[in-house]
Amino acid sequence: MHMNKGCRERASVQRRYSQGFTLIEVLVALLVLTVGALGVIGVQLRSFEANRGALYRTQATSIATELLDQMRANRAALNSYLLTVSATQLSGIPTAPDCATSNTGCTPEQSAALDLRQWGQHFTNLLGIEGYRTTLPSAEATVTRNGDEYTVTVAWSERAWDDTNATDGSTSRSNASRFVSMTSVIQP
Repeated sequence: MHMNKGCRERASVQRRYSQGFTLIEVLVALLVLTVGALGVIGVQLRSFEANRGALYRTQATSIATELLDQMRANRAALNSYLLTVSATQLSGIPTAPDCATSNTGCTPEQSAALDLRQWGQHFTNLLGIEGYRTTLPSAEATVTRNGDEYTVTVAWSERAWDDTNATDGSTSRSNASRFVSMTSVIQP
């Protein structure tokens, strides 16, 4: 079978245009892939930050519950538990009583001091352990009383995305203060 000259030219032109991708098509595909990958990375970073925030809230809740449970167990010394403590304000943490190793045991006030000393480890390195990290970053806690209601508030600082413009014009990350507050009725 013999093809005429016009058909051969059309076939040749069609083959020339359908032999592969052009450089522009490859670059556009690479750009679309890059934008998609950056989007996935951004979502992953936000997810990581949200998970860390949830961990901090869980730890703060556990810390507050721990002290409220100790207070319920030692109702005779409830006023001994009223304090404010942080990594920079250690005056609220009592010194360790010697009663824990004695044969006579501890009075309710000494037990409260021992509870607070152990509980204070969440906020600062009371034992001088090298490389120690507190449970929560920049944490502080207060224990207050209103009648028979005792409130333990645990606050901490975490890095968060800021939707408002900062003074420098950025809309990036900033420190955000968070807190958990738990109240319990404890009758002496």
